[in-house]
Amino acid sequence: MINNYLIKALAVIVVCVCFIFARKAQLTPAERATLATDFSFSRMDLPVTEGTPKLIRNVHPQYKNIAAWISSVGAAVTIADLDNDGRSDDIIHVDPRFDAVLISSIKKREPPIRLDVKLLPYDSATMAPMGSLTYDFNADGKTDILVYYWGRTPVIFYADSIGFKETELVTSGERWFSNAATLADFDGDGKVDILITNYFPDGSRVLDNVAPDQDQTMQHSMSRAANGGKNHFFLCKGVELQNAVFTEDKTWSDGIKNPEDWTLAVAAVDLNGDMLPELYLANDFGPDKFLLNQSVPGRLKFKLLYGERKLTTTASSVLGKDSYKGMGAGIGDINSDGLLDIYVSNIAAEYALEESHFAFINTGEIDKFNKGIAPFVNQSEELGLSRSSWGWDSKLGDFNNDGVNEAIQATGFMKGTADRWPELQELALGNDDLLAYPASWPNFKLGDDLSGHYHHPFFVRSASGQFYDLAAELGMDDTQISRGISVGDLDYDGDLDFVVANQWETSYYYQNNYKGKNGFIGLRVLLPVNDSCLRPAIGAIVRLYEGTQLKQTSFVDGGNGHSGRNTTDIFFGLKNATTQHMHLEIQYLDNSGKSQQQVFAAKEGWNTITLSN
Repeated sequence: MINNYLIKALAVIVVCVCFIFARKAQLTPAERATLATDFSFSRMDLPVTEGTPKLIRNVHPQYKNIAAWISSVGAAVTIADLDNDGRSDDIIHVDPRFDAVLISSIKKREPPIRLDVKLLPYDSATMAPMGSLTYDFNADGKTDILVYYWGRTPVIFYADSIGFKETELVTSGERWFSNAATLADFDGDGKVDILITNYFPDGSRVLDNVAPDQDQTMQHSMSRAANGGKNHFFLCKGVELQNAVFTEDKTWSDGIKNPEDWTLAVAAVDLNGDMLPELYLANDFGPDKFLLNQSVPGRLKFKLLYGERKLTTTASSVLGKDSYKGMGAGIGDINSDGLLDIYVSNIAAEYALEESHFAFINTGEIDKFNKGIAPFVNQSEELGLSRSSWGWDSKLGDFNNDGVNEAIQATGFMKGTADRWPELQELALGNDDLLAYPASWPNFKLGDDLSGHYHHPFFVRSASGQFYDLAAELGMDDTQISRGISVGDLDYDGDLDFVVANQWETSYYYQNNYKGKNGFIGLRVLLPVNDSCLRPAIGAIVRLYEGTQLKQTSFVDGGNGHSGRNTTDIFFGLKNATTQHMHLEIQYLDNSGKSQQQVFAAKEGWNTITLSN
């Protein structure tokens, strides 16, 4: 017994010592200004629709005392090529103030087009859009839009010559409460599938303020909740009658412990080299999930993996074993070693629940996947990415073309004048058995504040390898309550821009004004579907080599994150480099599901690459 206590005490001491030495040194104002020199952005409002904006939602009577909490999500943004001109410079913005899906373009400042459900069952009093995905689902050469909602199942808007045609993704008529979605070829058959992740339990009546007195629920634990919504996979079977045919795989969770999570973000990409996308589910109120993909065409199968805990590893920073409030998941190379890492947002406000963000760094030990181990180690504290505020979307991108990713986050929860953190802290420390009952919660109403006066951070990596938030130096430190972030070179001038979707306030497009000399490689990676249709090669892994040395790795993103969807373009910055000795290796699944690899010359500037099928 004594030995056990001594071991535990020693472990605590070691962790504390490691924590002290891991704390990053602070930069002087002059050093911060120098680090910020390469960055400059101009901010423009996203256009809005006509109507009277609202600041809170109508909710079921049992949720009335926490209406502001229930009203905390819904802002979303997607960057896409909707006019099929080969440039992803169109924006789909979900504005919760109007519960509207708005389509606009940076090419022209005109009033946005509203994308409303008109022909299918839709009740604006009990349903609200939450986000979108874009893809040519029916392979007709036009970009379609999938919108997911609170209060109903998703709708695919098929583009045609006069507008859009509405089609149900699933005709069950169920009430879903979806907060994230992505596209990937989950079963490896060469067709792109759909994942819709849900939050509240399916069938709830969250937005129905005149509903019968039917019991509604919240999570039954702040750290181990397993009573949330179902996540739904739809496998593509082809196209019939000009519509894509999707079949739901209802056995995907066989063998997965507690699959009904409160999922707020999702990320999918191949991480072990077999071209089947692994899955990271960022879950509120409980452990995130990392799923190793073991599927075969037509049949999904996943295995739940966990990271390893060592002597100096805190329990809640082990991948898959955390007790935090996952709200964002981004994939990219955080530490510039050519491997894809996972950047996760949680609640990380000072003196608030004592959580932190995650920077799960890929160790490259691929053999561990087959041993049931996720080879990722959280290094957020060492890298300077552990703290900001109440986090949402977490994105990575090279905004100064130096070959090193910056990190940006959407942050904030409720903006008001009455600080409610003491009540929330008390709730979090209370009896889990009471949490599921909305009546036991403290009031969270319009005018209350929870992490409502923070900016979205802009983390830049210094020469030491640590990241520093330079939002103040860049004039981007005004307070915003943001949810979704989308990244892409919207004006195609050779540097990455981004769009921020804010909750209950104006949303913004940030145009990059980079004036440095670093070049870039921009890629549209396409795969033929038929004689008249090319599609983004979603899931393809793109590696940039200089000679035999791997310099950078990226992938064609199918829509990862919370409510912000990046462009499907690939972007590599070139610091003090030319492409003379560089080449690209692209690994992908062709339309038959066969793994292929092609090599291409690396050409500076924007390029379109069409893969062999």
